[in-house]
Amino acid sequence: MGKRNKWRKSMVLTLALAGGLLFNTVQPTEVHAEETSQQMIEKKAQIDAEVKKLEAELISLQNDIDEKVKVFNQVQADIKEVDASIVETEKRIEQRSAILSERMAAYQAQDNTVGVYLSVVLEAKSFADLMDRVVAVKTLMDADQELVNQQEADKAKLEEQKATLDEKQKELQKQFQALQQKESEMEVKKAENEAKSLALKAQIATKQEEERLEAERKAAEEEAARLRALQSATPVMQATSNGGGKPQSIVVGSGTGTASSGDAISTAKQFLGRGYVWGGSNPSTGFDCSGLVQWSYKQAGVSLPRTASQQYLATQRISASEARVGDLVFFSYGSGVAHVGIYLGNNTMIDAQNKGVVIESLDWWNQYLVGFGRIQ
Repeated sequence: MGKRNKWRKSMVLTLALAGGLLFNTVQPTEVHAEETSQQMIEKKAQIDAEVKKLEAELISLQNDIDEKVKVFNQVQADIKEVDASIVETEKRIEQRSAILSERMAAYQAQDNTVGVYLSVVLEAKSFADLMDRVVAVKTLMDADQELVNQQEADKAKLEEQKATLDEKQKELQKQFQALQQKESEMEVKKAENEAKSLALKAQIATKQEEERLEAERKAAEEEAARLRALQSATPVMQATSNGGGKPQSIVVGSGTGTASSGDAISTAKQFLGRGYVWGGSNPSTGFDCSGLVQWSYKQAGVSLPRTASQQYLATQRISASEARVGDLVFFSYGSGVAHVGIYLGNNTMIDAQNKGVVIESLDWWNQYLVGFGRIQ
């Protein structure tokens, strides 16, 4: 019995010691795990905040662009209003011109204006009739003079309206170029921030997610690098000018296009006269330059990216002399590829610009020409 009690006491002591050892070894591990978890939570919160900061940068830039678009749209509306006023003024001038021409023809038939009025007065049959005729002649003469005065006033007004329209159109062109360039810069910023965001998210991802995020990050960085490189794109006319001298002329080819390019051009021509819409990419919204190109080629079964810069990167570089109908023609205002049109041959293109969808000569645009791209 005594031996059994001793054995029991020995077992209890052994178990107590073992329990103490277990407690002492497990407890630090649990504390370490708790600290690691807390650190991960803090790290995730920090990364989330940094990602949101990157997103906020883009939102701020987009808001800036949106405000500029509002001003651009207002100038477009002002131009429409001035255009309508010019039409009304020209209509009044034309109507008065017809009346005055008829009067002049009648006067000339009677040798002179005074003779016409004098004969009317001299044919009076009584004093009362004479007074009536004098009043009538005076009224006609005043009316003629009023017509002339109104005509002169409207002609002066027309000149002012045309001057205002010219100023508004120049302002619109300036805003158009600034907006296109801003969009090009925004595109680079988006790609750069996307790469940064993916790198941050990879820090708190699982191994499998980390591999996927890393692949996406590399792709975003490559895209950002390509777009950033385009920021230094120099218009051909600048590149070919010697020491500030007269730029060399650009010889543009007129080769025959493909069936798909013919279909794309036919689609684009359906929208001639449509107003320019910033960010527009389909008939229901209207078109900007790259939106028109993308939509037109999509209807021909050809897939193109959305922006002018992306379309430049997606096409094969060719010289101006190699250009053929259906090739894309790209422009820069000094920083990045900002505008694109579809080449039609004979030094012309169809594009969506600040005046809407038009067919126009490259002569004016050559000062901004970066190059031609062939769809592969």
